[in-house]
Amino acid sequence: MNSMRMQTTKEYTPAARLLLFWLLPALVLTGGCARKPWTADIGEDHGQAVEQVFRSMQKRDAACLPCLDGDAVVTLENRLETKALSGYIQCLLPDSCKFIAANPLGQPLLAVASDGVRFETLNTTARTYMAGSLKSYALRHDIPPAFFSGSWGEWLTGRIDQGRQDSLSFQSDGQSRGVWVSFSKKTGGDETTNHLLIDTQKALLLSRILEDAKGRILAEISYDNWQDIGGCRQPGKITMSQLAFGGQVSLKLTDIGADALCRERDFVLPVPSGYARQFLP
Repeated sequence: MNSMRMQTTKEYTPAARLLLFWLLPALVLTGGCARKPWTADIGEDHGQAVEQVFRSMQKRDAACLPCLDGDAVVTLENRLETKALSGYIQCLLPDSCKFIAANPLGQPLLAVASDGVRFETLNTTARTYMAGSLKSYALRHDIPPAFFSGSWGEWLTGRIDQGRQDSLSFQSDGQSRGVWVSFSKKTGGDETTNHLLIDTQKALLLSRILEDAKGRILAEISYDNWQDIGGCRQPGKITMSQLAFGGQVSLKLTDIGADALCRERDFVLPVPSGYARQFLP
């Protein structure tokens, strides 16, 4: 496992650290009023050319190793303060992710793991364990369930969504950064529209905007600091913006590695004896 570090711009209690991680998705509740950056349809001929680039990127990303891990710094910024957690992150595409935050001595403070359907958390200071369905957690905290139903492995690796997209639409970008490729996706009963900003010259994903069935923006995920990992491109910085409170969340990755060895059992958290346990439906 890669080294784990912790940094903060202020002193926070363990409870606040746990809240920070679970606060991230809760901040996207009212992002639907944001201005949408795509403009006019690019036309059939140009659209066919862009679709060829999109399909080649999809095929390229499908051949990449499914497991990534590395050191991560998660930073939450707003007009009043900045908070940060450092630790270790591991993803197994398409849906499994794990994050372990640690103190400066490398001792785990909290852990969060999910397979895209259910989640687990461990708070080592409070000696508590929580598990349940992501949908139950979303409903309990007034988070749109569609936000949790996405392919977080693909979102955090900047890869093109796999699976069949029968109907694609293509729009120009208002800032001339590339072309927006849009398609609908239904996961766990929740339908979302995914808008991917593609630099067609570099065959690179620049940004991803997620909308729910009502057209509300759930988040914009932007990618930067691309590097070659295991023969594939991986962003070193991921930024979530268009959040309700006017701030943003960023994820900075270092010491990234890729392999095919991790398994689903790596995303199950062992519960130490003596921990209080809470289960959601």
